[in-house]
Amino acid sequence: PEPEPRPESEGITEDDVKRAVKEKLEKAGWECHVAWGGTHGIDIDAHRDGRRWIIEAKGSGKSGAQRSNYFVGALGELMQRANDPKADYGLALPDLDQYRRLWERLPALAKRRMRLSALFVSDDGVVTQDT
Repeated sequence: PEPEPRPESEGITEDDVKRAVKEKLEKAGWECHVAWGGTHGIDIDAHRDGRRWIIEAKGSGKSGAQRSNYFVGALGELMQRANDPKADYGLALPDLDQYRRLWERLPALAKRRMRLSALFVSDDGVVTQDT
């Protein structure tokens, strides 16, 4: 079952990110399977019209170093799951300046070859996509 949102004082949690992305994708006609909490596996496995989108989500973290580790870890997890040649891949992250800078530093060639996009979730749950 989907967990309840945490208090705002804790920042955006991974489950908050998953919840916002799931809602946005479902409104766009995607069927989403979400691994809530600490469940292992693909965080969001979305399907629509024969397409598949594998998304790894992370929360705010408590420090800049932790955010950097989350970002690199999410990329590593996506690489380990990159076994479907027809799938698109995504990172779902809180809309924080540090995550945006890390995303911008990722080479465009890597983003294109992996068909990788970023989904940024604002404090109020608005999701924006960057490719």
